[in-house]
Formats: sequence, structure tokens, C-alpha cells
Amino acid sequence: MKDNLERGTRLGRYELLLQIGKGGMASVWVAHEHAPVKENERIVAVKVMLPSLAADPDFVAMFLDEGRLVQRIRHAHVVELYEVGEANGLMFIAMEWVEGESLHTLIAEAGKRRPIPPEMAVRIIADAASGLHAAHETRDDAGRLLNVVHRDVSPHNILIGTNGKVKLVDFGVAKARERMAEATSVGHVKGKFGYMSPEHALARPVDRRSDVFSLGIVLYELTTGKRLFRGESDAETVQLVVQGDIPRPRLIDPGYPKALEAIVMKALSRSRRERFQTARDFQRALERYLRDDRIVVPRTGLAALLKKVVGGRIERRREAVRQALRELAGRHELVSEAAAFPAADVESDSVSSGLTDLSKVEKLGLSPSQLSRVTELTGSFVGAGGSPVSSAGTGPRGGWGNFAGYVVGAVGLLLAAVMLVLYLARAR
Repeated sequence: MKDNLERGTRLGRYELLLQIGKGGMASVWVAHEHAPVKENERIVAVKVMLPSLAADPDFVAMFLDEGRLVQRIRHAHVVELYEVGEANGLMFIAMEWVEGESLHTLIAEAGKRRPIPPEMAVRIIADAASGLHAAHETRDDAGRLLNVVHRDVSPHNILIGTNGKVKLVDFGVAKARERMAEATSVGHVKGKFGYMSPEHALARPVDRRSDVFSLGIVLYELTTGKRLFRGESDAETVQLVVQGDIPRPRLIDPGYPKALEAIVMKALSRSRRERFQTARDFQRALERYLRDDRIVVPRTGLAALLKKVVGGRIERRREAVRQALRELAGRHELVSEAAAFPAADVESDSVSSGLTDLSKVEKLGLSPSQLSRVTELTGSFVGAGGSPVSSAGTGPRGGWGNFAGYVVGAVGLLLAAVMLVLYLARAR
């Protein structure tokens, strides 16, 4: 089959609606999954491999095996795979459609305005680490570890949904790409070398700690605003990964928190034995940092960030999918007519959204009375020197607001005491 996929093309039960991406290995589409019962139909994402790849039987076998292995991963922070198969001479992966954007796009667009607040960066990476650990712990039916390694942890493969949920995508694809590079002239996707671990760059065996290093690079870049490994060529970038200098974040920003710097540098240790040994260890260290600094980052904050930075693009994409459904299926109810970002969920007050997200508070081991800061896009974050910075009217209440609250509380207690005394006097 020629590489001329069009809207309306059917791959098994999946009808392609809108192409949302294309690379050197595959194109990505929003698709309509048909089902015998209309109530079971849904919108999915379909990654379609280039037709030329099907010419290598070994590659096809490995691609299908890897995909079926990844289907075992079930976690809130990992994109779910529904099917890995072949149709019309093409290999494809059908997966959960995450309506949102990649962290790569978010970084690029947010950088035009201002950097992503550091607490949000920590929350994003902690959630990604949680998904990574679940993948690393994937087991077969006999309970044996399957030794899943992502191999391509980068901002491109970390998605943020309109609901503020972080999800990892493309497990297993990197291994297939490396096999493809051995058999064809197509190499690693340009720009991804800068997120390799040293052992991966040296073509040595990799394990879960390789993914920890890659995620550490993403955290470093998110919180410093600087690319860590980027040379003039791919070969130079690989050399930097293997032996280039890793400047401590506080050399870039003297106000960078010491505790966070220690976490970042541990994740980026070139010695695998000195790194976090699991992604869960990395996640727990980040969550401990947030807890110790009494920071809560509600999911609504990440959704608000996404809306402010790329909300228009997401809304246009949603309308394009609706239009394709109208034209191809005569129906569009699979995609709500409502906005992608419900105003009530995203634009809530930063303080109240943090204090009422009790599940998040309990997970961090905090009580509402202990909260000192709640991070939102327009809320507070730690600036240089560790001092809180707040946008007008949206940061945590303090100053006269807190003072007034104490006064009202004291007066209330005094009145209650007077009423009690009067009641006891009458009783006598």
C-alpha cells in the first residue's frame, strides 16, 4: 500500500479522521473505532507505520511482539494500548486518545511567554516517574518481570491532557526504531539523542535506570530552562551525553532549591549504581520535596497551564475531528460539543482548588491547615532566592486577609464565652 493515507481510510475497524503528526517512522491519526453496538464506538489515536517497514519480516514480528507486551501496562499515567495489528499491508497501533499536547509543545509555546513554574515541572516529572515504574514492573502471566524499558523518554513522549493528567506514550516503539535503523537507512529521530542515557548512547545493555537518567534530563531542562546535551551534530550530542559536563542547576540559577538540585543530580549520575535505582525512588524523592516545602499542585493547575498556552490549538483540533465525523459518519456525538476545557474545572480559584483537592493533599501527607502554597499557572511559585512570587490576586491569601480571619475567629470565641456565662448564671 502506498503512503497516501487519507481521511476516511479504514484500517480494520478504525476509520482515520484527522492526521495530527508525522515522523520518520509513522503518522499519527485521530480515528473513529467502529463497533457492532454504537454505544461501544469511541475516538482513539492510531499510529500507522510507514509501508516500507513491512518489507522486513523480522521487524514486523518484533514490532508486533513489543506492542503486545506493552499492552500489558495498565496505569493512570501511561497511555493505554488497545490493539497492535496489520491491515491493508500496514502495521498500526490503536491507543487511547489523549486530548491535549506533548510536553515538548508546551515547553516551546510556554517559553515564548514565561517558563513553566518549577513546582509544576516537579509534579509533571513525578507523575511521569509513576507511570515509568508501573511499566518497569510489568510482568507476564507467571509473574516474571518482562524488563520493559521505554528507551525514548523525552518531552515528545510525555503528554498532558485537557484534564491535567500526565501520560507517557510510545513504550516499545524506540526498540522497534533501533531495529529499523540496523536494517534500513532510517536512523534515530533527530533531536532524541540528547535524551539518551550514557549506556544507551554507547549501545550497551539498558535497564530501568536508563529511563531514570532520561527523565532526569527532562526535569533538569524544565527547571533550569537550559538544554543539557545539545551539540552541533548528532555525533557531538552523543559525545556530550557520554562525557559532557553537567552543570549544577545552582550555577545557572543561584536561587535554585538545594534539595531539588540534589534530586536532579542523583538522577543524572553517569554511574548507574549511584542513580535512583527505580523510577519509584525518583518519584518519591520529588514528592518528598513537594511535601517538605508544603506545595500542592492540583491537576486543575496543569489544565489551566495547557489552556492558556495551547488552548486555541486544542479547541480547533476538536472542531476538526467533529467536522470529520459529521462528513464521514453523519454523526459527531462521539466528540462533545462542549469546549475541551470546561470553565468550571480549569478556571477555579487557585487556593480553593488546592484546598479542596483532598485526595491530592492526603497523598502528600498534608492536612489543609499545613498548606502554605498552592501552585497554579497564575498562582505562586518560587522565584530566584526561594522567595514566593504571586500574580495579582491569585496567590495564597495572606497579610491582611489572614489577620482579618484571626480577628473574626477571636471575636467569635469571645461571644461564645459570654453566652455560656449568661446561660450558667440563669441556670442558677
